[in-house]
Amino acid sequence: MNADTTRPRLPRTAAVTPGRGGQPRLLIDAPAGSAEIYLHGAHLTAWTPRGGRPVIFTSRRAVFDGAAAIRGGVPLCLPWFGAGVSGARRPAHGWGRISTWQLRSVESRADGGVQALLALERDGIAALYSVGVGEELSLTVSLRRTGAADAYADEPVEVALHSYLAVGDVTAVEVTGLDGAAYLDKVTGMSGRIQHGPLRITAPTDRVFDSGAPVTVTDPAYGRRITVTGVRARNTVVWNPWSAGAASMTDLDDDEFASMLCVESAVVGGNAVRLGPGESVSLGTRIAVAPL
Repeated sequence: MNADTTRPRLPRTAAVTPGRGGQPRLLIDAPAGSAEIYLHGAHLTAWTPRGGRPVIFTSRRAVFDGAAAIRGGVPLCLPWFGAGVSGARRPAHGWGRISTWQLRSVESRADGGVQALLALERDGIAALYSVGVGEELSLTVSLRRTGAADAYADEPVEVALHSYLAVGDVTAVEVTGLDGAAYLDKVTGMSGRIQHGPLRITAPTDRVFDSGAPVTVTDPAYGRRITVTGVRARNTVVWNPWSAGAASMTDLDDDEFASMLCVESAVVGGNAVRLGPGESVSLGTRIAVAPL
C-alpha cells in the first residue's frame, strides 16, 4: 500500500525521520522513555525506559526495505498467525507487519510518556494500534471487520503482539507464570502438553500456551525481571530459534539467538475470533522492567 503523506502535529518529544534503509520512522525521546516505530508494519523496534537498558531486541541484520518483515522489535501478526487457522493463509503471520500504516496522532502524557496511534485498513478489516511509551510499554491493537469485500470473511481472526525481549543470556533466563498451563509444542507438533514449573530455554522453543496470565522473564545476566502482562489475551507464545534456527535465517546473526526471547500476548488457534460486519477484537500487552 502507498504511505499516507499526511502527518499529525507532533510534540517536541517526537519526530518523524528517515531510519534504516531510508524508511520513515517515529522517534520518541520523552522524559519517561524513548522508542522507535517504523511506519512499515507499525513496527516498534526499540524501547528504553528512562535511565534503563534497552528492553526490545532488534537484529543487527534486520532488513529495512519497506517490503520484508523486520526481524525483531514487536511485529504485528494479524489478521492471522502463522498460516492461519486453515493452515493455508499467506504471507506467514498476515499482512499487518508488512503493510505501511498511517500515523494518526502523537501526544505527550502527563506522566512524561508519549502516546502514538497508527491505523491501517485492508481486505475488509480496519486496524488501530496504540503505542504508549514511558517507564512501561503499553501496546493495544484492535481489529474491526468493516463488511467490505474480504476473501477471508469466513475464517476467524487471529492477532499476536510478537514481542522480542532483549536478554543478557537466554540460557540463563527463567520464565514463570505459565505453571500448569497447557500448550502446543510447535517444535515437536505435540499438543495438550502441560508446563510444570519455570520454563528454561535449552533448545529450539516454540510453544503456544492456552493462558493469558502475566509472564515474568528473570534475566540474571542483565540483573532484571521483565514482566509481560496480556490484556484480553487468551494465549501466550514463547519462541526462540536456538542456534540451528538462527543459522537458517538470513536476517538474524548466528549468535543473536542468545540475546533474545519472544514472549508474546496473543489470541490464536482455538481462541481465534469469528467477526461479523462491524464486530471487533482487541488485544493488548504491557511490558514492565524491575531490577533483581
